[in-house]
Amino acid sequence: MSSANDTPPSSIRLDHASVMTKHLDRAIRFYVDLLGLSLRTIEDDPIRTGRRRAMLTDDAQNDVIELIEMTDLDHKTIPGQGGIHHIGFRLPVRDWHSLRTRLDAESYPYQETNGCLFIRDADGLVLEIEQDGS
Repeated sequence: MSSANDTPPSSIRLDHASVMTKHLDRAIRFYVDLLGLSLRTIEDDPIRTGRRRAMLTDDAQNDVIELIEMTDLDHKTIPGQGGIHHIGFRLPVRDWHSLRTRLDAESYPYQETNGCLFIRDADGLVLEIEQDGS
C-alpha cells in the first residue's frame, strides 16, 4: 500500500454516473429541465437487451449521466442494483442561483445547507449542487 506522498499521478477521471430509473422520461425531464444537462441520445441499451437508456451531457458535451430504464427495479435479482449515496455537481454562482430559482418556480423541494443545494431526482437519488467560487 503506497502513501499519499508517493502515489503516482493518475489520469483517471469520472466518465459518467450511471443511474437506474423506473421512469426514464420523468428522469430525463428532471435532469434536463431542472438541472440543466443536455440530452445527447435516447437509445436501446447496448448492454441490457430490451431496455432504453439516455445519455446526458454537460455544456462541454461530456457525458455526465447515463440513465438506464429499469422498470422492474424492485426485483431482487437485478445485478448491480447498488445504492449511490449522492452525485455531486458544481455550478458557477450565477448558474447555481438560476437553478435555485427554477426549483422554486416549480415548487420542487430542496434543502440548502452551507451554500449547497440538496435535491432528489425523480427516483429519490440525492444530488448535491455546490457553488463554484464565491
